[in-house]
Amino acid sequence: MAQRIVVTGGNSGIGLALCKQLVLDKGCFVYLGSRDAAKGAAAVKSIVDAKPDCKGMIEVLQVDVGNDASVAAAAAVVKGGGALYAIVNNAGTGLAHGGVTEADVLNTNLMGPRRMCDAFIPLLSESGRIVNVGSGAGPMWLGKQEVETKKLLTNPSITWEQIDTLCKNEASKPKEGMGSYGYSKASLSAYTMVLARTYPGLMCSCTSPGFIDTAIVKGFGASKPPEEGTVSIHQCLWGELNGSGYYYGSDGVRSPLTWMRNPGEPAYMGEPEV
Repeated sequence: MAQRIVVTGGNSGIGLALCKQLVLDKGCFVYLGSRDAAKGAAAVKSIVDAKPDCKGMIEVLQVDVGNDASVAAAAAVVKGGGALYAIVNNAGTGLAHGGVTEADVLNTNLMGPRRMCDAFIPLLSESGRIVNVGSGAGPMWLGKQEVETKKLLTNPSITWEQIDTLCKNEASKPKEGMGSYGYSKASLSAYTMVLARTYPGLMCSCTSPGFIDTAIVKGFGASKPPEEGTVSIHQCLWGELNGSGYYYGSDGVRSPLTWMRNPGEPAYMGEPEV
């Protein structure tokens, strides 16, 4: 039986590339999550056109991860279709996306995965996987913070309440550099540790896709195509991982939360970060 996977933000960029790979290369049944149903339908058509015999192996799942009712409705659609193998929380916003507020960034990048997990974890198989698509902007932001913040967001015992409080405090501060995008992604890594502790039977991971040419970094100089941004996601979906709650670099190798480990460098082994 084909493994069933939900991918949010699947109508473009890395999400679309991943959905194509999951259907065409892995033979999975994919729910391609899209806030805009028409864009989702166009994305599905592009995949089926590339390989007509995969028709029936992918369908649009209209879901706005920033909206409670939309996520609940999407879960109701998926329920009854068989146990899910994985949830890939890929939808994100910020940086080069125009007209986006700080509240939008947090609502999509952090609260979105939390909504999806709350609604879809009951649909996962007992040994299912959750992949939260983070960013190197998370470690870049956290590495510049005070020791207390570093200790908090790297503590495997962190609670959701602590993450929520930190984000509310950060929202009141002037922003520099990666701003809200950076701390939303650092907080997503911390939330992944909460998931790992709360659901010990699941394998929960956070990944960096790398510096990939997508709309979110338009004009920043990225040149790698979206297809190269799925390496770490595939590793966390299918690979033998050493534990749950870890963060992985763009090469699929475990990485630290407070500094950038470059592809090809030795794996982070859990040494103290502060």
